[in-house]
Amino acid sequence: MKAFDSQLQNLKRQVEAAPWLKWAGLAIVLLLALFCLQALDAVRVERQKAAMDAELDLRRIMSLKGQDVWFERQKSAVELRDTLKAQLPEVSTPGMAQAALQNWLRGLTSGFGNEQNANIRINRSGTVETVPGVLRVNASLNVAASPRQSLNLLRQIESSSNLVTLETLTLQSDDSNTLHLTLNAYYRVTEGATP
Repeated sequence: MKAFDSQLQNLKRQVEAAPWLKWAGLAIVLLLALFCLQALDAVRVERQKAAMDAELDLRRIMSLKGQDVWFERQKSAVELRDTLKAQLPEVSTPGMAQAALQNWLRGLTSGFGNEQNANIRINRSGTVETVPGVLRVNASLNVAASPRQSLNLLRQIESSSNLVTLETLTLQSDDSNTLHLTLNAYYRVTEGATP
């Protein structure tokens, strides 16, 4: 406490010796007060904007109240999902899905010669989280093919009746003429089977 009192006394003597320090201290206090007011005003503006946004959201939600169209849309969306799901090929196990995809890819590459070295690899399979009962099988295909053969192969994949999506595609048109693609095929697992 004595150290603080001595510091305070020392500060008082310096202020009394130089009157301009009083004005500088007052200016500092005024600047700090202005900064505080500016910060409070910024907080007020931000809170006001948040309140206006919340009121707009509430008005939008209240305008939807009583509209039965959403129940109809939900019903039609469920029907569409079930219709699309029914178009997926049905398998009893994930192994059967992997085998079906491998056989389909072998059929696509059966026209390639032995020197083209078609390599098919089934990478993984797993359920689609958002659609219960649907299995996604990932596979990769490497083949030494000319650009024309690669384009024909891609057209066959695109025109498939099964749902197949390309994940990656790499086509090298140099001395090796290599096509590498990774794809996902989707299958519906039979009711009661464990995916």
